[in-house]
Amino acid sequence: MTQEEIENAFLDFLHQSYGVFNAKSFSELGIEGELKTLRKGEWVIKQGELAPNFYFFAQGFVRYVSVSPEGKEFTQFFSTAPNIGGSTRAMVMGVKTNFSIEVLDDLICLSFNWQQFFNAMKHDIGFLETYSRMMERLFILKEEREYAFVQKTAEQRYLEFLEKNAHLQDRIPLHFIASHIGITPVALSRIRKRLSEY
Repeated sequence: MTQEEIENAFLDFLHQSYGVFNAKSFSELGIEGELKTLRKGEWVIKQGELAPNFYFFAQGFVRYVSVSPEGKEFTQFFSTAPNIGGSTRAMVMGVKTNFSIEVLDDLICLSFNWQQFFNAMKHDIGFLETYSRMMERLFILKEEREYAFVQKTAEQRYLEFLEKNAHLQDRIPLHFIASHIGITPVALSRIRKRLSEY
């Protein structure tokens, strides 16, 4: 994919996902992204480092993961292309990010400096409405995830994960899935064994 094709895919993604942003090209907006290709196992951003950029994932998929001081991994969620990514906190506040984004399948993406992008776009009403809807979606996902940890069993969380990620379940290592639903790999193995006996 060429950079122009990916930029057009990004604009299409914004329009199709949120329906109010209708820019024709990034050159029209005076914005230029950096085309990047990252291999499986590489990092888009790394926990504890500054992360001023946001990304449009045109191809591939990633996981958001944080590591405790004791070295325990917690997979926050998985993201497949086409999608956008980055640390809102790090971008807006200019601080170090609390999580990493790991490439799980070779990734083609566009990288933009958030502050430069936002300053160029903030006078566009369609963009501001798109940004508002994006934030709404993120808060809804965050609220649903918090609810699941309080109100649902590990087995229910696993079944819900399978339902929402049927296209990915065979491409994600089980220990990543376990860390995503908040249990150990051993506990996940027991759940899978129990379900197989039904």
